[in-house]
Amino acid sequence: MIPTPELRAAVARLPRGLAEHIEGTVEEARRLALLHGADEERAALAAWGHDIARALSPSELLAEARRLGLPLDPAEEQAPILLHGTVGAAILSRDYGIDDPDVLAATRYHTTARAAMSTLEKVVFLADKIEPGKLLAEPALTKVRRLADRDLDAAILECLNQHLLEAKRRGWPLHPHTVAARNELLMTKRTKA
Repeated sequence: MIPTPELRAAVARLPRGLAEHIEGTVEEARRLALLHGADEERAALAAWGHDIARALSPSELLAEARRLGLPLDPAEEQAPILLHGTVGAAILSRDYGIDDPDVLAATRYHTTARAAMSTLEKVVFLADKIEPGKLLAEPALTKVRRLADRDLDAAILECLNQHLLEAKRRGWPLHPHTVAARNELLMTKRTKA
């Protein structure tokens, strides 16, 4: 499953920093997939498409979500950036013929996470957060990267905990999927202890 030439061309047309982030995420997704037994090509495909809608403005994301008939959560209406994964998955399906449900889910939930994530979804979620460019910008994510090498769930929980603190500091809403993912990971961790 390699990205179509059209998808690669679309990524190349994105702002340079965003395109570089996507390329870094592809490499990190491949690395994590190999470490954790996920399909490397599917992880790379989801990573190629994960931020295809990221350059859209908040009003464009809302308009596109409505045009696509996507349900909107109040958190998404308040912070439309949360929609770029959902809108991106719909664009990948509609414009690039990607119909693999796990690849589309990995794209859809790469920002918010969700409960019951597949290994592929976990790989892409983390790859987006710990690719080298993000680590330079957010050194606290180094701990997430170390955890990701051995335990995807622990890494996601740490990432969500860091996000929770940042959201509180900045007054951001938490997406219900994020809350559900964190709660599930906390309960699983307590059950294992």
